[in-house]
Amino acid sequence: MRIVAVAAALGVAAAATAAPALARRHATHLPPPRYRSLAVDEREWSLAPSHAGVARGRVRITVYNRGMDDHDLTLVDGNGVTQQVGVKPGTSATLVVPLKPGTYRLFCSLFEGTPESHDALGMHATIDVR
Repeated sequence: MRIVAVAAALGVAAAATAAPALARRHATHLPPPRYRSLAVDEREWSLAPSHAGVARGRVRITVYNRGMDDHDLTLVDGNGVTQQVGVKPGTSATLVVPLKPGTYRLFCSLFEGTPESHDALGMHATIDVR
């Protein structure tokens, strides 16, 4: 019985000394993700990007129209420069754009400036480029 107790104590001591070497790193200590692509789901009346941020440089943005109405994806940077692609119901389209660091606005521009504006009804989001 004593041998078992001593062996168990030695096992606990060995595990305690090995613990610092196996310490888990918290997610906040890891570098940010470096996504080069982004998927955007559009429905009536929502627009949902797959990531909140992407890496600067050439980025592939694929938009999926999961709704029953026509939509588009409009991308606007801080200087007002716009990129746009239309998407019929049940289809997808792709934009490949060079993005500099900053915040970009994504939205559906259909019926812009009217009470039926898809943007005003909730089809918008922002992404950060790092």
